Amino acid sequence: MLLAMLQTLFNFMLKLSVVFGLAFMIVCTVFVIVCIIHGDIKINIVRSNEEKGNG
Repeated sequence: MLLAMLQTLFNFMLKLSVVFGLAFMIVCTVFVIVCIIHGDIKINIVRSNEEKGNG
């Protein structure tokens, strides 16, 4: 009886944590995309002289 209750509780907690994890990932991704669009996050690529082809 107790084992069945624990298994059900564990199953519920596992599903709940997966749902919260996926929702958190989606919200963070949308937040980063919005920040990049608004210009709050700027991505600068720094290249050395060898990569530019000057060497």
